Amino acid sequence: MLNKVQKAAFDLIQSDARFIYTLVDMQNNAKNINSNYVMMSIPYIGIFADGAEQWCKKIGLNAPRFNDEEKEYYVKLRQAHKLFEMSYEEYETLLLDKFHESDEYFYNIRSLLEKIIGYYNVGTDYCNGAVCGNTILCAMYMPFNTLEDEKIGPKIRDLSIVTGKLAAYFLDTNLEPFCYDDRNNIVKYRDYHFFRNSPIKLKNNLGFVLFCILCNINYIIEFLDKYFVEEIPQKFKYAYLQYYYICDFIEELNSANKTNYYIDKTLKNRSLRNCFAHYGLGQFLEEIEINEKDVLKGLTEKAFNMDYFSCKNLLYKYLVDLKSQIEETIF
Repeated sequence: MLNKVQKAAFDLIQSDARFIYTLVDMQNNAKNINSNYVMMSIPYIGIFADGAEQWCKKIGLNAPRFNDEEKEYYVKLRQAHKLFEMSYEEYETLLLDKFHESDEYFYNIRSLLEKIIGYYNVGTDYCNGAVCGNTILCAMYMPFNTLEDEKIGPKIRDLSIVTGKLAAYFLDTNLEPFCYDDRNNIVKYRDYHFFRNSPIKLKNNLGFVLFCILCNINYIIEFLDKYFVEEIPQKFKYAYLQYYYICDFIEELNSANKTNYYIDKTLKNRSLRNCFAHYGLGQFLEEIEINEKDVLKGLTEKAFNMDYFSCKNLLYKYLVDLKSQIEETIF
């Protein structure tokens, strides 16, 4: 029998399972969507799978368990949400390594026409005209090279089976996918040859780093927030995890490049971050503090003495402020 705090954690895990269920439904049924939106969700899928499996073991639930290969894979996969925890130099090096891998791969398989007019090395996702993902970020999220090995696709499929089993464990048979608006939102991708033919004017390493930060932010506030109709926990959770690490990363970026980008840090709270990354509500909330009617079960009320919507609006404002600064620089 779960106590009240464990039940709240279960509900949030169930919501993440339902989000993954919705991604599958979108893949099969959604219209006006053609992009890498599933791959851009990989860090959050990793958080769900690794966190849910660990949480169930901790409280003794008989949920599916990882084998050794799956455990290694998902521990690495969940770390993708912490890329901005790297130093600026480490992040830039990893990003450019993946960019050069992509460039070399597509250079080597050029068609005759591409040898004349140029080839593409970066695929970029758009939601209603806003950049919200790219193939280099997707490559960074994966713990192995996805370009050249023909066995990678089946390997990822096989490693993903346990995620499906975990999601099914938490999903009530009466639950439908989250509602999404595939009629009024157009999600598509376009291929570019960076930097010769790209949507950004700052054609250097810093420009590409900023472009990727913008893609990360927009994946949440332009795609997820607008494409999903309901006010689902993921709209705050994923935005907050981005925000938490970007706060310090922007300072390192400024130091390395003599720039002055700014993001308000007043919502940075490690205990709240831990709740989202590990489902460890019991270390933060007392039973009396659980709010069953709240989207996040009272987490923002405990952390900031703010209701969910007020806190979400402030969080998005801070991210939009940074987004605007970046757009002014690179477009």
